Amino acid sequence: MAVVAGFDAIHANIGHLPRGAQAAGYTTGSSDIRWVAADWAAHKGAVRICQDSGSDHSADVLDVESGAASNVDAAMWAPRAAAAFKAASRPGQREPAVYTSASNVTPLVNTLIGHGIKSGVNLWVANWNLSDAQAVADVQHAAGPFPVVAVQYATIGDIAAARGMTPSGWAVLQRKLGAGLADQLLKDCVPPAGRTWQSIHP
Repeated sequence: MAVVAGFDAIHANIGHLPRGAQAAGYTTGSSDIRWVAADWAAHKGAVRICQDSGSDHSADVLDVESGAASNVDAAMWAPRAAAAFKAASRPGQREPAVYTSASNVTPLVNTLIGHGIKSGVNLWVANWNLSDAQAVADVQHAAGPFPVVAVQYATIGDIAAARGMTPSGWAVLQRKLGAGLADQLLKDCVPPAGRTWQSIHP
């Protein structure tokens, strides 16, 4: 499975994104965070992140952390995002993923299951206790009903590095996954090599 390097930036820092790299930006938030049309046009194929309570169902990723969405918000957003993806409401839309910390994976997955969502939601996990190689392995060995498709693993100054799979890799993974236990997600997802995400903060 291919893993690529990527970088996310808020609107105010979009000038720091490396030219030609996989980018990610924000569809919601204040004017310094939310990307404008020109930002998206300049970064074709950028991953779209919703960082409010889940108002953008066409986003690729919902940001679940303090000041953004909650686990319950994710349970409300995921089916709507899945329906938008199935309906091809936005060209290039990826299957739904939720960004959250490693410590919140089990509570998040338990909340999803409690709301009747037993699969179909990918995870982008923030874990600053991993090396680059471990982050890659976590993505490459993704398994179970809630596979890890990206890992944010390091912060160097204003840049947070991560590993994730290519959009086509997300589709391939969905076709091959079998059932798994939520509590085994992180343990079973030994990182493979692939994609790197770097987050540029103000």
